[in-house]
Amino acid sequence: MKRIIIPILLVLCLASCHQKRDRIVAQVYYHKLYLSEVLNNMPSGLSPEDSVALVKEYIDAWVKEKLVLHAAERNLSVREKNFDKKMEEYRNGLLINAYYDKLVSDTTKFNISQEEMDAFTNDFGKRYTVDKDIVKLNYVKLAAKSALTDKVRDILFDEEKRTSDKELLIKLLGDSVEYMIDDKTWLYLDDIQAEVPFEVDDKQLQSGPQYVDKAVSGYRYLMVILEHKDRRTMNETQDERAAARMMLVNQRKREFIENHVNLLYEKALKDGAIIQ
Repeated sequence: MKRIIIPILLVLCLASCHQKRDRIVAQVYYHKLYLSEVLNNMPSGLSPEDSVALVKEYIDAWVKEKLVLHAAERNLSVREKNFDKKMEEYRNGLLINAYYDKLVSDTTKFNISQEEMDAFTNDFGKRYTVDKDIVKLNYVKLAAKSALTDKVRDILFDEEKRTSDKELLIKLLGDSVEYMIDDKTWLYLDDIQAEVPFEVDDKQLQSGPQYVDKAVSGYRYLMVILEHKDRRTMNETQDERAAARMMLVNQRKREFIENHVNLLYEKALKDGAIIQ
């Protein structure tokens, strides 16, 4: 094996400037790496030190790849090196998938109406339940000494105000406060638990709305747990509704492709393009 060792000055040159004359910077047996290839694979905007490191990394990787390639060429039989059939199958698969993607690229053809979603979740969702706690809640995280605390707590912990002053509360919180004010969305209790640095007592959840006011590590946590279930069906969380919709869209796409292929088959039979 012949390998050209690259001096550090040459590496610096590779990383910082283009040469007028292309040159070989590394060689493994009959494989040659040219300066132009290295430069074409270098990103712009790197510091000189990063450029040197990246050039050396690229050349080392190239050398190792060519070493393994050379060993494979020498040690595999002609039959083992014949990938013509596999390459053809791979290419055919890529072409077919690209054609299918083009067929279904107009996503407006596969919209799912709310009626279809309701029918699907009502039918399938009844048979798809999991023993996992879910909750509906309102949640606000403030700085421990926030001037908003009393006003937010006054609205949040009052059932009537929480409904009538909802827009005022959201406006009051603005964009700089972490909060979740939504009476309709089911969330996994595990996900809520991961967001707060204290234990949510799930035993108390069965008895109705729970009010939580905790100050921990420089923050004030205000939480109203409105509803709780220890079982959930597939249409009770945003993620699962989205998954159900995607399931229906993909099903519609598969049916569209299958119908298209059947039409191609029928036309080819009619034209005499198929002999069986």
